[in-house]
Amino acid sequence: MRTLDSAGNGNPEFTRRLLGTPAAFVGSCFATPGRLGLREVRPSSGSTNVASMSDAMHEVSGQLGFVADHMPIVSAIGKRFVAEQPFAGMTMAVRIHVEPKTGVLIRALRDGGAHVIAMGNKGTTVDAVAALLRSEDIEVLGERSDDVATIATHLNTLAAARPEIVLDNGAELIERLVSTGDHPRGATEETTSGALTLRGRLAGHVPFPVIVINDSPLKAIVENKHGVGQSVIETICLATNVLLGRRRLVVLGYGWCGRGIALYGKAAGADVVIVEPDAVKALEAAIDGFAVSPLERELGRGDVFVTATGQTGVITADQIAAMKNNVLLANAGHFDDEIDVVGVRNAAEDVSARGTDVRRYTLPGGKTIDLIAEGQMVNLAVGGSRGNSIEIMDLGFALQALSLERLVLEPGSLRLGDQAVPADIDEFVARAMVAEMMR
Repeated sequence: MRTLDSAGNGNPEFTRRLLGTPAAFVGSCFATPGRLGLREVRPSSGSTNVASMSDAMHEVSGQLGFVADHMPIVSAIGKRFVAEQPFAGMTMAVRIHVEPKTGVLIRALRDGGAHVIAMGNKGTTVDAVAALLRSEDIEVLGERSDDVATIATHLNTLAAARPEIVLDNGAELIERLVSTGDHPRGATEETTSGALTLRGRLAGHVPFPVIVINDSPLKAIVENKHGVGQSVIETICLATNVLLGRRRLVVLGYGWCGRGIALYGKAAGADVVIVEPDAVKALEAAIDGFAVSPLERELGRGDVFVTATGQTGVITADQIAAMKNNVLLANAGHFDDEIDVVGVRNAAEDVSARGTDVRRYTLPGGKTIDLIAEGQMVNLAVGGSRGNSIEIMDLGFALQALSLERLVLEPGSLRLGDQAVPADIDEFVARAMVAEMMR
């Protein structure tokens, strides 16, 4: 690995010493099927609901085993964590979507000695995964049906635990800890939305290092572009059963997620149009072969609208009222306020279910709009959705696990405030994934 400066990119010898060569590291993943110590979940006796949850936990235990088998990098890190205990005695607050892939990551952090307290995001928690993790002495707050007020209560509970290490997903927990003065040793932030908060209203106010996983070129290219792109298009089709071929798909935002949604939408046969106010990104979209147009011009033309910006109020209620009849709306951003769902709900004369995950809003004059997953993150909030593919998240969560370890073992190599993933971690994970893909 190349020599790195001392301003926050870590020490390549540190990585080599702890992990070995990428090929050896990946190869070690296949030594034993139960490398994460997966436990059998024994069915509980009692009421029908208890029995049903027990059955679900048993099923999801097998699912986590399958996921672990397809996450060799994170699984090998977890195996090393068992031996080295980098987080021994520390409380770690984990704000992340609670589902099978994150279950593998949470177990790895637990196996590294951390007392993990976790919570999910609105509408994305898989309750059986949460119950299974609780049965393994991991604290998990909340459930899929939690509303905004309940989620805020859980966030306050996480902050009150005064965690020493934080994994955040949207920077809401980081913001609470900054405001209370209960500062952790450091934190990681997963998302574009969280990065915008750190560089917006929290800029200059975070007195501890925050490694922004979203800034990694690996996360941008692999997870955001290909992972989100694939899963968003697949989930829209899952929720609606519509054919995208020749439909006009309007993608708002041409960041890495928007690039992926456009790419996979085009592969599905859609006529893709990009709405992007940034001139450089708009040019990139045009050079990539996509039509670029202002949103106002597309309101009466688009068949499917997908937001992927990390910003609030991207599509307003008035703009939705100007769309043509029977359009599909979906949000791929972290928070559910990219689309003004509240405004549409208030304006609607009638709201009806159009299947499990689609709500039809009838507006004054009789126009109807079909909203998928109530504007929540579509590739996780839709029933039966699985989010990004397992191998994609193996890379992203390897970045998380190694960055959390760096915060503990080499805090002096990191500056205060937000910063990118140390370059030696990026390089190591990239080489490990290439080695795995070439097996």
